[in-house]
Amino acid sequence: MGKKRKKSDAEMEYQYMQALRGKEVPLLTLDAGWHAIFPDFRKTGEIKRMEKELNHLIRQQGQTEHDLKDYDKAKKVIMNNIVENMTDGHEPDSPIRIKKQEKNQKLIADLNEKIAESKELKRQLPKEIKEANQRLLIACMTYCYQELMDNTEIIEEEEERIRELREELKDHILRKQDREIRNTEVYKYMHNLLGAEVVEVFDREHQVWKGNMEENKLGE
Repeated sequence: MGKKRKKSDAEMEYQYMQALRGKEVPLLTLDAGWHAIFPDFRKTGEIKRMEKELNHLIRQQGQTEHDLKDYDKAKKVIMNNIVENMTDGHEPDSPIRIKKQEKNQKLIADLNEKIAESKELKRQLPKEIKEANQRLLIACMTYCYQELMDNTEIIEEEEERIRELREELKDHILRKQDREIRNTEVYKYMHNLLGAEVVEVFDREHQVWKGNMEENKLGE
């Protein structure tokens, strides 16, 4: 069979984006858990760029909300000015009032244009933020899975090494036990053959492993 074709980055991103459809993902840059997993030194250049983009959109959303409130307040002030400067053309200060009304109308028109732009931006931003957050998530998941694969390789290598060391340790333990048994048998034999007093003379001249002295004492 032919070798399976590796998917391109664009294909993988599309596949992941499809998997995330309908999934509510917290905004990563506002999530403490994300910052714990991704301190600055772990962020790739791509992740830092996406983080900056997402934060910009979040700030823009907050600024848009703030702007709309300011526009609403300003519009109320201008509307009050329009009411106060209404004229039928017969007042002594009609020319001044007319000029003020023209200015107010221009201000209202400009303000309405800004309000319309801000409302459209407000409508678009949630989708842009969600998509930016998903792109960042995919970049982070890709990084995490690469790290998981790298760690898995090391874990498997260490497991094999530990298995080898256990076998080696087992051999050393058996070897040690064999020598202990032999020393115990020899020491008991010498005690039986020569007695404790004679053996102790030899003990003073030789540093040897004697095992459990209570077990090595005959008849005691």
